[in-house]
Amino acid sequence: MSDTVIQPRPAGHPLAGQTLSGARMIVQVLADEGVGAIFGYSGGAILPTYDAVFLFNEEQRQSGGEQIPLIVPANEQGAGFMAAGFARATGRVGVCLVTSGPGATNTVTPIRDCMADSVPIVVICGQVARASIGTDAFQEAPVAALMGSVAKHVFLVTDPTRLEATVRSAFELARTGRPGPVVIDVPKDVQNWEGVFHGAGTLPLPGYRRRMKELTDQVIETGEAERFFEMLGDSQRPLIYAGGGVINANAAEALTAFAATFGIPVVTTLMGIGSIDTTHALSMRMLGMHGAAFANYAVEDCDFLIAAGASRRSSRAARAASRISTSTAPKSTR
Repeated sequence: MSDTVIQPRPAGHPLAGQTLSGARMIVQVLADEGVGAIFGYSGGAILPTYDAVFLFNEEQRQSGGEQIPLIVPANEQGAGFMAAGFARATGRVGVCLVTSGPGATNTVTPIRDCMADSVPIVVICGQVARASIGTDAFQEAPVAALMGSVAKHVFLVTDPTRLEATVRSAFELARTGRPGPVVIDVPKDVQNWEGVFHGAGTLPLPGYRRRMKELTDQVIETGEAERFFEMLGDSQRPLIYAGGGVINANAAEALTAFAATFGIPVVTTLMGIGSIDTTHALSMRMLGMHGAAFANYAVEDCDFLIAAGASRRSSRAARAASRISTSTAPKSTR
């Protein structure tokens, strides 16, 4: 734990210094992070953590504390999508708890969906014991290799003393910056391991935290602002292209006020729906192949596209989508 960043809470954690199993540590960190529900489907490699969930809830019931509901779907894919739905509806990190092998691989689709739509979830997968990893053991799957291409980040816990900090770091990664899915692959022997619970601490993530600080410290310089309004003043057909980042940043009211002040129409992506009231006079609704034809024409014909809450790549994609839609649309829709 020498390289773990310890950030003690002012009052101290009530369980700090106590010996807990790895599974109990996982559940306690979930409770500390304010998890409202766990969606999961059990299996052999994750049973220690499931037992810890039931034990935690029983202790909370007896003490009058808040329990963490465990919702069991038909399969692991359902658990992933339910966790994603919870995150979308509440703004909190969704949690999915599944077993190794086929249990983990069944979550690939919801994880990819969350990555595409910037939905924060933490998927905790059971894994075979550390000594069996790479031996083609029963219900073993290379979770890190499989999830690495579809998740925001993947942790394989091989050092049990870093388990507690890893789970906290997973929540930090899931909810900060561009939200997304984070996977924690926990071998069964790590769940059964017993060690001291610190009640605080995260992993050192210098590169990620440096980038986050650079983002939060960014400001629009006076010269840049002046240049923006010069371009806006010179344009004849400005258009705002609003993406899901507007929703994530709770900036819908600010965007609407800006659009109304300068009389700029707004088109949105699928994830940007809600950035402006669709009944607003400046709303041109969603663009794209499933969007409104006039929204696509607006993007194609504008002379100043203002992208808010969308990446440069998605802005280029919007231009391309509008060209495809307008080129294939019936002439009568023009």
